[in-house]
Amino acid sequence: MPLVLLPALVLGGPARFAVFDVPDRAALVRLGASTCVATVVDGRMVFRRR
Repeated sequence: MPLVLLPALVLGGPARFAVFDVPDRAALVRLGASTCVATVVDGRMVFRRR
């Protein structure tokens, strides 16, 4: 299962999050940002790895 990092949720706030293809935070620290598979900013997908 991928790791999804979410900022604090605010009702009516913008959707901003990233999804990483790692099992946990330790793996993310070890493997780095290259494991990102999707990034959403203000409710729009701005990056998706194919």
